[in-house]
Amino acid sequence: MTHSAKPDHCRLIIEPAPLPGSRNMAVDEALLESAANQDSCTLRWYQWDEPTISLGYFQKNVSEDSDENWKDLPRVRRLSGGGAILHHHELTYSFALPGSHPLAKTPPELYVAIHQPIIDVLAAHGLQVQFRGISFRSKSEPFLCFGRGDERDLVYQGQKILGSAQRRRRGAIVQHGSLLLLTSEHASEFPGLLNLTEQPERYQNDFLKTLTTDFSRAISQALNLPLKSQILTDEEAVLSEHLEKEKYTADAWTSRK
Repeated sequence: MTHSAKPDHCRLIIEPAPLPGSRNMAVDEALLESAANQDSCTLRWYQWDEPTISLGYFQKNVSEDSDENWKDLPRVRRLSGGGAILHHHELTYSFALPGSHPLAKTPPELYVAIHQPIIDVLAAHGLQVQFRGISFRSKSEPFLCFGRGDERDLVYQGQKILGSAQRRRRGAIVQHGSLLLLTSEHASEFPGLLNLTEQPERYQNDFLKTLTTDFSRAISQALNLPLKSQILTDEEAVLSEHLEKEKYTADAWTSRK
């Protein structure tokens, strides 16, 4: 099948309730498949129903620096690379883009295309964050992603509060990322944005809904892709259920590295 016309709109999916890690990762892969096969574009917002560690695609399911506070948490392996993320008090997005869109051909630019609108919206809410601007690597990379540094990370006073990762498939690309809003008791060394700005009381449903709406509108405008609120297609629902059962809950996948 040949695809050429870039999408003229982007689906918006806002999950109504937190979901298990296996479900979240299965849905993101199903959306990547739709981007690859049907030229569809989807922006999705979701949360996690319990503290969960998502492993980067190439990561081992063990760590010499495992902390007692999080070593026994449930784990799921992502399609994307990078370090493990402890998902807890955060807002998570995924953005699936078909290969027919110009940004799919320049993956680094997609990070900026999504992160800049997030910066702008947070600034409008009095939360001043910025790009890190430099990358740093160590001989032994920390197990958790928020201990690593990339120039496209969003930071507040030097503290990482948003990081994203990508996976390509047949020209299409899915990018997903986590906006750390509150510190997790399972990883107290990583402060959330609202802790850093001394506004933890803002972590409530109304504020999160407002952020989700504002982020979606800003991303839509930045990419010139009108949004249409929708849900998964029947085909995506079936595929994601299959992926969750056969892949993302299977130990052979989670512990394969």
